[in-house]
Amino acid sequence: MKKLGIIGGLGPMATAYFMQRIIELTDAASDQENIEMVVYNCPSIPDRTGYILGRNKENPLPKILELAHELERQNVDYIAIPCITAHYFHPDIAKAVFVPVGNGIKETAEYLVSAGVQKVGIMATDGTVQMHLFDSVFKDFDIQCVYPDVECQKLVMSIIYDDVKAGRKVNMEEFYTVKEQLFEAGAEVIILGCTELSILKRDYDVGPRVLDIIDVLAADCVNKCAVARPECQSLITK
Repeated sequence: MKKLGIIGGLGPMATAYFMQRIIELTDAASDQENIEMVVYNCPSIPDRTGYILGRNKENPLPKILELAHELERQNVDYIAIPCITAHYFHPDIAKAVFVPVGNGIKETAEYLVSAGVQKVGIMATDGTVQMHLFDSVFKDFDIQCVYPDVECQKLVMSIIYDDVKAGRKVNMEEFYTVKEQLFEAGAEVIILGCTELSILKRDYDVGPRVLDIIDVLAADCVNKCAVARPECQSLITK
């Protein structure tokens, strides 16, 4: 059994749900067969999207690196970051520590290849979209990405920031509008590419052909640190 380190709080509810999914996807018959986790729930880390897009000058990387080094001192075997926008900093984080750092975007690409998916629709933050975090990895796996138009991307950001992060009820009609537009653009599967959208999937019916990246992150952690349940192979909604 290996020890997992989590850089969390980005946001806090997504971190709590990430831990829940890890437990649910672990094939454990007793407490002792579950993964030991060291979790830093640090919501004070500056907003990743705002920094990446130049809307604020507070760089989140120093605090993230501080937590990564602290986890290293805690002798964790693997580090996970349940925030996709923060994957913009993944190369810097991975180089700063000796402990392997999970890459949820790469893991998602590998899962899509195994499922025979070649074209996906991306719902994510403006930072993730504008920095092409998914495209930069998916192109190496021959997976094409399609994105919402300007107005639908505004709906995605509103769902993430005005609804989920603010603890408000989500307008699911807006979600379905974006989803339908991505399907019309040829997407075979919709990627929930922000862990705040994972909370939406937890609380609402998102319908078929949706892949939640927090499920991919959780399954990756279980496969690296413990014994996985069969559900780890069937993450796309039916």
